[in-house]
Amino acid sequence: MTIQEKQDIELMYQLDELFREIRSMINNYWAKHSTVGIGLTHARLLTTIADQGPMKASNLADKLHITCGAVTGLADKLIEYGLVTREKDKSDRRVVMLSLTEQGRQRAEEIKQIRRELMLHLFAEMSNEEMRFGLHLFTKLRGNMLQYEEELQAAE
Repeated sequence: MTIQEKQDIELMYQLDELFREIRSMINNYWAKHSTVGIGLTHARLLTTIADQGPMKASNLADKLHITCGAVTGLADKLIEYGLVTREKDKSDRRVVMLSLTEQGRQRAEEIKQIRRELMLHLFAEMSNEEMRFGLHLFTKLRGNMLQYEEELQAAE
């Protein structure tokens, strides 16, 4: 391995560690400052339904990048808290839709405000151009990962 390759690998590790540290800091922020009393993934499920309207568990799983089983567990807890309901789809009674209760809508709005405040602090010293470049980099990383997953599936 060349010196440049070693430096590139080290830089990749530094980026990976920094990404993990930022995710951990965001999770810790949520745990400390969330007034809604639910976890971050529960919150994402609520805000997704608030933004998209009633959804099937499979659609939520795709949107949140989690399994249908995970959605079921999250929904069970949110139903227990009185934030979400399961309802039969009017056009196809076999389909079950997850919807927000009025309390769920209120919580979703609180969550959006907490997220807005976090984002304002997280990106406070960045220009629009820097944020667009960050978006470009993350889009590229996602594309690289999707391509790698396709290659792995093709090799199976």
